[in-house]
Amino acid sequence: MEYDLSQKNDNQKKQYESTIEQNNKKYLKLAEEIKSIRASKEGTAQDRQFSILELQIQQEEIERDTIAKEQAIANLYVREMEENLTQRRMNKEISAQEFSNEIHNIREYRSMIATQASIDDYDNEATIFEMKLKLEYMKKSMGKIPKEQADKNIAEIEQTMSDNEEYRQDEVDDLAKQYFEYKKRNLYYQRNSGEISTDELKQKLEELEQTKGKTPTKKEFEEMLNDLSEKHLEQPQQSQEYQREVSSRDGFNTSYYWEQHKNQNINEWHEYGVYHDVQDFDNKIFKYGLEAPSDTTEHYLEYIGEKLGKEYSRGAKGEKSELAKQFAMLEIQGRMGDFLNIYNSEQTSGYDNPKLLLQLEKVNGLNIEEFEDTIGLDTSALHQDIFVATYEIEEWDEVLKKNVMKPIKEYYQRNEDGHFDIIGTGTEYETTFVIDGMQLDVESDQVLQGNTLEKVTQKEMGDRLIKNGIEDSLKNRKVTEVAQLTDMSFLKDFKEQCEIPENWDLNGRTFIVSTINEKGEEDFDIIVRNDGVGNTEYEHLMGINATDKSGREMYTTTGRQIPGGAEELDKTQTLKEFMTKSGHRYSITRNADGKLGFNEIFKENENIIQGQHIDAYTYSTDDLVSVYENAEINQDDLNMAYETLNRTKADREQTQNQTKSNNFEGR
Repeated sequence: MEYDLSQKNDNQKKQYESTIEQNNKKYLKLAEEIKSIRASKEGTAQDRQFSILELQIQQEEIERDTIAKEQAIANLYVREMEENLTQRRMNKEISAQEFSNEIHNIREYRSMIATQASIDDYDNEATIFEMKLKLEYMKKSMGKIPKEQADKNIAEIEQTMSDNEEYRQDEVDDLAKQYFEYKKRNLYYQRNSGEISTDELKQKLEELEQTKGKTPTKKEFEEMLNDLSEKHLEQPQQSQEYQREVSSRDGFNTSYYWEQHKNQNINEWHEYGVYHDVQDFDNKIFKYGLEAPSDTTEHYLEYIGEKLGKEYSRGAKGEKSELAKQFAMLEIQGRMGDFLNIYNSEQTSGYDNPKLLLQLEKVNGLNIEEFEDTIGLDTSALHQDIFVATYEIEEWDEVLKKNVMKPIKEYYQRNEDGHFDIIGTGTEYETTFVIDGMQLDVESDQVLQGNTLEKVTQKEMGDRLIKNGIEDSLKNRKVTEVAQLTDMSFLKDFKEQCEIPENWDLNGRTFIVSTINEKGEEDFDIIVRNDGVGNTEYEHLMGINATDKSGREMYTTTGRQIPGGAEELDKTQTLKEFMTKSGHRYSITRNADGKLGFNEIFKENENIIQGQHIDAYTYSTDDLVSVYENAEINQDDLNMAYETLNRTKADREQTQNQTKSNNFEGR
């Protein structure tokens, strides 16, 4: 919950959070014990099942305590609301009538969530009793306790469960009554404060009567909490990091968060997806799907994979090209492979949780010590070239109590026919291989990869798909870099400046690009993607045209702040300047990291201009140098192309020192 607490309540919160952290550690330790017992060969299967059940009961007890502590934290915020409201009344900031209504709302909400917590606790307790009941039956069958004692224990547990169900129902009835009275009282307050008329009150009371006996849903609880929190809690000041990174007209720096997501460790669980879907992918798949044979799902996916593979491998050579083609096959199977034959089957539902391919890597073998120590096992296959596919898939995490993205590995070898045969699959915990005709399980951290010989990534393939599409549209020009304009508020304004038809939407479709022709001449443009049925074209954005000026010295904001609150500036040069029909002026630049930027010019004289950066996400700069080299540009041309890039590095520190004296004004 992103709201401030008083020192006293915050200290109490930290104590609860410390307990929760300790509970999580205990829970994980028990999980490791359970995992160890499952892998063990000691005792009978029934003995192992009994031990696991005892540990699982302990886990449920820990989880029950954790939930109680989380509820206690929620109660601290409710207490904070009450304290803040009381202080506002003492300061005479609100009327007695408003205070009376709001204090009732807070206290009634606290009562309702306490009742809901009691219901949830009965549910948790019911799960524990069911497990304990199962345990008693196992004790009885295994002869661990006398039959009479077991029967007595079973009867007591069953009676407690029956009693608890009655108590739970009482709580449900009480919650429904509280919720009804809460809504009813607020309707009278609305009438008394003039928000609704007496006739409207009568109508709403009749409507409310129809809902009598219903308990609030989770969404309704959240709505009540959000409403109370906005009124009676204070939001914390944004952190310096947030202030430094979030700066765009719509208040959200899309490019920054896309960058953060794609740089997450693909071999660990992560909160947000690394896979960055590009619209060009969906357009291509739709196009290929229209052409694909529909006799079987296998043929359908194979056709799409082959066509996509040609796109991915364009410009690549040798093993890189082959990996790109195989990447396309695996990516399509992962995203669409669980679809049934939608043309020949009554079932048309597909895979609602695809495994998203992030990387395909060729390594010179695997080393699994446990397998090497297994007498008689032929592990020679593992010491040949292995192809490792790393996916992410969304899964519920019992410890974190939320969905996260988790890694999945698949291991392949190329057979004599050049096809890829799968030899192993693994999660973050356990990996299964088929070696020497045997299925073997091993802990995933025991699988050690050899050196990487070659690899391709989804980021690289997605970037290439965009570049290919733009090159096909522009003709005779090599695309060296692409950046997408991501500030939604700006794009809405930009559309009006360019006098673009009302039914057009620039969001998600507007890019700045750098290109180079066969003569080695570099150029820059603002383009828009037009999607037709099975076809995509890129063209120059209408309503904005290049001016006769470029190469001027420019100071532009970066979206970051420096101590003191001033915006950090970059010193660079304009690569190309533009003007819209409305007369607004823009420039394309390149920063010290080699990324293209788009800037709105606010102040200018003949030699120096100042501008505000527009949030933009650069897809890739990886191919920039190689593209120049492939175009056979001489060294002088190459140095000229990178002159701006090198200059910005030298000027950055000096620019930041001058920043405090520069204040930009918007129009």
